[in-house]
Amino acid sequence: MTDKHEFSAYLSEFLSFDPEAVRRAALLNLASAASEGLGLMFLLPILSLAGVFDRSTASPPWMLSLKKIFAAIGIELNLGSALILFVFLVFLQSRLTLYRDIEAQSLQRRFGDSLRKRLYAAIAASRWSFHLDRHSGEIIGVLTSEVMRIVTGTHYLLRSFTISLLSFAYLCVAIRLSALLTLAAVVAGLVLWLVLRQSNRSAKQGGSMLSQANQRMYSHIQEFLASMKLVKIHGEEEGNVERFGSEVEKVSSRFSEYQLLNARVQAFYRVGGAATLAVLSFAAVTWLKLPAAKLLVMIAIFARVLPFFAELQGGWKQMLYMLPAFAAWKNMLDECEANRDPHQSGFEPVRIGTAISFVSANYRHPQSHHHLYTGDLRIPARKTTAVVGPSGSGKTTLLDLLSGLVVPDSGEVTVDGVPLAKLPGWRKSIAYIPQETLIQNGTLRDNLVWGNSYPQDEEIWQALGQAALADWVRKLPLGLQTEVGERGVKLSGGEKQRLAISRALLRKPELLILDEATSALDPENHRLVINSICALHGRITVLLVSHRLEELSGLIDGMIRVEGGKVAGWEAV
Repeated sequence: MTDKHEFSAYLSEFLSFDPEAVRRAALLNLASAASEGLGLMFLLPILSLAGVFDRSTASPPWMLSLKKIFAAIGIELNLGSALILFVFLVFLQSRLTLYRDIEAQSLQRRFGDSLRKRLYAAIAASRWSFHLDRHSGEIIGVLTSEVMRIVTGTHYLLRSFTISLLSFAYLCVAIRLSALLTLAAVVAGLVLWLVLRQSNRSAKQGGSMLSQANQRMYSHIQEFLASMKLVKIHGEEEGNVERFGSEVEKVSSRFSEYQLLNARVQAFYRVGGAATLAVLSFAAVTWLKLPAAKLLVMIAIFARVLPFFAELQGGWKQMLYMLPAFAAWKNMLDECEANRDPHQSGFEPVRIGTAISFVSANYRHPQSHHHLYTGDLRIPARKTTAVVGPSGSGKTTLLDLLSGLVVPDSGEVTVDGVPLAKLPGWRKSIAYIPQETLIQNGTLRDNLVWGNSYPQDEEIWQALGQAALADWVRKLPLGLQTEVGERGVKLSGGEKQRLAISRALLRKPELLILDEATSALDPENHRLVINSICALHGRITVLLVSHRLEELSGLIDGMIRVEGGKVAGWEAV
């Protein structure tokens, strides 16, 4: 996509975000520019009344018109009244500028928040299969640093709009004073702009390289935090610190390259602007014989406008530098929306009447050679079923098909004969407990209500009781307000698993899945968890993935064997 198309896409996104706020910002910019132009124009009568003009000469037409306006409202035009009006215009302009800046800051901040929220919602609503070949560091990078770059680019967009209006106001005043000199100044500014256009491509390339460097850095951070325990055990801290330092230096280098490019451009504009101002001043005095008052005002205008050209050029570079970040955000948003998951929240849970069935379901993992074929499999409702098989046999894929995370390439999965595709509330009926229990930083209560719709205290204590955890929580000094630490570091393995079971039971699931949830527990905690599951026997449908089949004796009603990517039928035990 060309720079023009990318910028058009970004501009369309921004203008459609909050049209009313955009209109307010535009009107405040117009009012602020107009008031600043009026204030500058009013310098002429002030200089005239102060005696800068030769008093022996006739008053210029605009001076006579201004005197008539003052006379009409009963005020004599003199130096005092002119200065008071000038101060009022400056006050008005300062207030309008304040409101303009507040509106612009609010607009760009809310725009960035909107981009983050939209992408976050799209990520949450996308299919699980979409995330299988995505690195979480890439997603984090877009949600954080890339969106921040878009906000920065939006700041320069709004600033460029403001500068353009101010430049127009100044030039309108300058044209009234000397059209020829104003034209020469505009031509000089455009020449400076055209000379430095070649640096735009470097700015765009620098933005793309920074996006890539940021993604690598965030990926490294994510991988490092996920493997922290292993890093500590192996004593690999120093190597990880060195690799992270290398990634940080790459990001810093990309940013420094852009800053250096921008500094060179600004330096060129300062020198070019000063030279242009000198030439224009010489021409005004020597050739055009411009009166002293007009000359002073023209110098003030050009001294202000010429740097605006430099700022506009810098703002355009900053927007080019931002466009790769916007492209990364837009691409990820489009991909997420193209992979939208049909199973969404907001639907009623699905009751399991008789059975969950796999009808010749066939699935091949898109990123590996793993393949699963279920044949015709029927899992009876309100039974406890063990899923057994060696590692890599396809047990997890079977659960993914069952939960609707992935869709079979052929065949189908049904609940009471209805395909999952027609049951959008199916996942509201499921509680899943993985081997690596997900515990959030916060209190016990925070973790229990996470993912649940504000359960009552009675429901919380009932779920804790079912998971054999209620007595333990009551003995804690802070009870449910006890902090568990990041990833539950203050809890034992058994406490984490029983807390996860409590949270799962609060969902009031029709189907409870435990994926190797007891494999890492010591015998005592294993017994407590198994007892918790026994209490659910016959009440809900339970699937246990376990290598300890002998320890499930008396608990399960049947089993499903998975081996070599093939699933056998349900066997009663």
